[in-house]
Amino acid sequence: MLQVFSQRKDKPHAYRFGEYQNQLAFDPIEFSISTDGKSWHSAFDEPDLEGVYCYKAPDVQPANPSDNLRKVGLMDGSRLLSTSYGTRELKMEFLFNGINEADAMLAYDALQRFLISRKAYWICFSNWPQRMYYVKAKLAAPTFAGQRIWTCEVTLTDLIGLSRSLDTSLNYENALGWGNNLPMQKLHYTFTTSSFTVYNPGDVMIDPERRGHPLKITLQGSSSGNMKITNQTTGDVFTRKGTVGASDNKPMKGSAFSGTYIIDGIRPTLDGKPDDMFTDRGVITLQIGSNSFQIENFSGTISFDFPEWWLS
Repeated sequence: MLQVFSQRKDKPHAYRFGEYQNQLAFDPIEFSISTDGKSWHSAFDEPDLEGVYCYKAPDVQPANPSDNLRKVGLMDGSRLLSTSYGTRELKMEFLFNGINEADAMLAYDALQRFLISRKAYWICFSNWPQRMYYVKAKLAAPTFAGQRIWTCEVTLTDLIGLSRSLDTSLNYENALGWGNNLPMQKLHYTFTTSSFTVYNPGDVMIDPERRGHPLKITLQGSSSGNMKITNQTTGDVFTRKGTVGASDNKPMKGSAFSGTYIIDGIRPTLDGKPDDMFTDRGVITLQIGSNSFQIENFSGTISFDFPEWWLS
């Protein structure tokens, strides 16, 4: 399980009865950042940010669809060719109440050092902990209320325009939470039968070719040739070709296999070696909700590993 937030037992919190040294009037919202979505650094674990608290995290965000339209002849209106989701801005609010003016300036500098980067990174908030956003941050100048107290607004540019699950489908239990489209029944993403259903709980189709969404299909087992994977819901087909020869009526060399076959997005490999030349270069996508699959000429296990994407 991913470790996203701090494990310290004395996390900052609002004043409780008897905590005379703690004058904090609200529960700070913890946030963590990561360059790869796997190794996380919480603001609560950054010593220089002691006393710098996020009191308002981004609200539920509206999607920003961008439509590609075309006018056709004398037809009324326009035809919708495609839609993608544009960038959007997320807002955070911070408060610091320190010892003196120097302490206040150093605290703002520490916040800037923690959030500002030439490169984008993932950020996750404890008030909606199953989702992360791919962002770049911009800090406003601090607004001082006296010499030692300031507030500051931080604007995060969400570069993808969608939120992504922290973990992937193989560990989908880590995405359990409100608003995540998950059904009551337990989901499965590893199968040993030739017919099965793969559920995409996200708000968008998983499309590794056109949208660049990660989707790794791993087959561990064997095939006598002509392996074929069909998503009957979308009509997508992936075939490891077994082209028949003109004279001997035998499958093409390389069609049969035993080992680990991986379709990572649009890149197929067999035991780690490229396998494009033996395939029809088909691409598998996952429609929103249930996807009915049929696999032919394969014996073993097949698993689907992908992150979920949501509008908010």
